[in-house]
Amino acid sequence: MKKDLNAKLTRGAQRTLDAFFGAMTDLLQDKSFADISVNELCERAGYPRATFYNYFEDRDDLLGYCWTVLSARANLTDLASSEPAHRVDTALDAMADLLESNEGLLRTVLEHNPPEGPLFSSLHMFIEGRAREIMGACVDRDRFGLPADLIADHYANTLMLVLDWAYLRGHALTREQLHAYAHALLGGLE
Repeated sequence: MKKDLNAKLTRGAQRTLDAFFGAMTDLLQDKSFADISVNELCERAGYPRATFYNYFEDRDDLLGYCWTVLSARANLTDLASSEPAHRVDTALDAMADLLESNEGLLRTVLEHNPPEGPLFSSLHMFIEGRAREIMGACVDRDRFGLPADLIADHYANTLMLVLDWAYLRGHALTREQLHAYAHALLGGLE
């Protein structure tokens, strides 16, 4: 992304980002990501192509921004300060809350975008990256005798596997079941 999201954005920049976010989420409810063009995004957002390219490299870059916006709604900031025994559940709950709070949008988007397609590949990569970053920051490095990055990857992949199974593949699970599945799959490291 061409804009630094950590810097303070002007109202105009935020309005532009919001318009492109809205355009992408609106269009995803009507068609597949593969069928959405930059021209359609610009038309829906009400901005010229030049403005789009001032903010984003391409459609994939905008999609990454959309994931960032949605993930900001999940409260994952306190994970490193939580008790080690509860970190997996805390991370899983925060990501599940994010998916559940956007359930209507997710259901509509799933109608036009298969779980094996580019949209969900992008979502998987984003969630795994975010989970890896979060778990990497709070892994007890001395506990396992393994590299922290390897443990973080294992946790992130396992959390994504459980979330994918429950939310993207349509297997209704309770929170207790989500936790039980994650803990069972992480059995050797828990």
